[in-house]
Amino acid sequence: MLNTYDKSVLFGMITLVLVASVPLAFSSTLGEDWKSVKSSLSDAEKSNTVTESLSKVDNAHLTYINSFKNAALEVDSQSDTLIENAIDNIVTNHNNGDTEMASLNRQIIDKTIYKIAFMKMESSIKQNDSAEFLNWYDVMEKKFKISEKEYETNSLISELQSDASLLTTNGPAINEELLGIFKLKTIEELEEAIAALDEGNIKNAKKFTYEGLYYYRTLHPAVEERLGTETANELLHEMQESVEVTMSDKSASEMKEEIEHISSEVELIIRDYEGGDVSEVGLALSGIKDRLNLVEAEYFDAVKDSKIIDQEEYDETIVFLTKAREIFNENEQSLMALSNSDASSLEKNFDELNQIVTAKENPNQVSILVGKSLNAISSLEDLAGGSVQIDTIEYIVEIEHLLNQAKTEYRLGNTQLAFDLVSEAYLDNYEFVEGPLGEVDHDLMEKIEVDMREELRFMIQSGASPDAVDVQIDMILVDLSQAKTVVPEFGSIALLVLFVAITSIVILSRKSSLLSLNRI
Repeated sequence: MLNTYDKSVLFGMITLVLVASVPLAFSSTLGEDWKSVKSSLSDAEKSNTVTESLSKVDNAHLTYINSFKNAALEVDSQSDTLIENAIDNIVTNHNNGDTEMASLNRQIIDKTIYKIAFMKMESSIKQNDSAEFLNWYDVMEKKFKISEKEYETNSLISELQSDASLLTTNGPAINEELLGIFKLKTIEELEEAIAALDEGNIKNAKKFTYEGLYYYRTLHPAVEERLGTETANELLHEMQESVEVTMSDKSASEMKEEIEHISSEVELIIRDYEGGDVSEVGLALSGIKDRLNLVEAEYFDAVKDSKIIDQEEYDETIVFLTKAREIFNENEQSLMALSNSDASSLEKNFDELNQIVTAKENPNQVSILVGKSLNAISSLEDLAGGSVQIDTIEYIVEIEHLLNQAKTEYRLGNTQLAFDLVSEAYLDNYEFVEGPLGEVDHDLMEKIEVDMREELRFMIQSGASPDAVDVQIDMILVDLSQAKTVVPEFGSIALLVLFVAITSIVILSRKSSLLSLNRI
């Protein structure tokens, strides 16, 4: 018989043998950890009891702490605060039986982890740590399934895996393409919110605006770097406002109208961020291009073997294709004037895309047609870039006209229309005045910008009296009159074009004279 001590020793030896015989625990990737957080929170929303829900939330929180928290504190403490607050709110949501709000808070956590991953990729480039870069890239791969699609990133990642020294060149290129995805997502979610509201589905609209806002947070630093803090914060404010609209007590139709307005403001700033043409035709072409890219991406995940495998993605494909065609139809005359052949080709491609999507044919066919369409759009963009320049004075005159209209509409009680007119005055016109005016009177340029973009729009939004709004507009009009006396008649770009044209004429004239003299 074994005594108690002998039994203890024997049990300990058996335990050691068992532990030694068990293989080492599987080490999950960061992409898998992100998916685990997302799945645990999603499962919590489907659980039958509060206790079960909270247990799954705890699991998600533990994974976040183990895999992402230190990184968040290192690169962006605000992201950690957002996630920790969202987790606390989810616990409260489940205790109160508010699954819908728990789902919205899950979007905050889900999308904020993308930002942490992206910022870690950026810091890895600075530290020249390719292994760390690839570790964090796995989050992006797991989410966006980049390896299954035609992204340049795939070849860049493959090269980097073979040669770590390529990080300094491949890393920034990969990140730039990822920013393109986040840019599209920012636009996409607003588009989907509008479509949901069109069907009266406020619940889905809330989800889409939440997603859009937290997708944008990853793009925000890049917008800030390229366009400045004020413009980036303006875009952030628009995305935040979209959430506030869908969380309000307004009707679906009222929400839709406001989100459409926000979407147009967002797209205008995004075009500026891209450095693209912000004329009416330029914006139309950019809008078509973005939506066709989304058609390709969504359809890829929606259809396989002539069957719908993801109804939501298929529905979104229809939304983006329909919107792209609408933009084309609204601008068809202008596009045909640029190039009848390119515009006609684009129109034909729309018809074929519609047939393919309706018949649920191979996604590769969609990719081919989208590629052809993008080529046609590129050609049209080149032609649009050669359009006649509007001189600075004309922009100022248009601003004056719009501000006077805003005065009238605001006094009539048309607050939203007045706000839109002021926004158009600033975004569609004053931005083209800022450069030339800033060169000769920077203080005046900044004063008009603040008075119009910030002060006046805030007054209208906050319901200031018509008299107060009139005073503010009149002050801006006085400053604009002063601007007309000091600003060059043509903007710097137009002046350059004019200079080149005049120089060319002079040179040609001289050549002509020399030829005449030689003949004599």
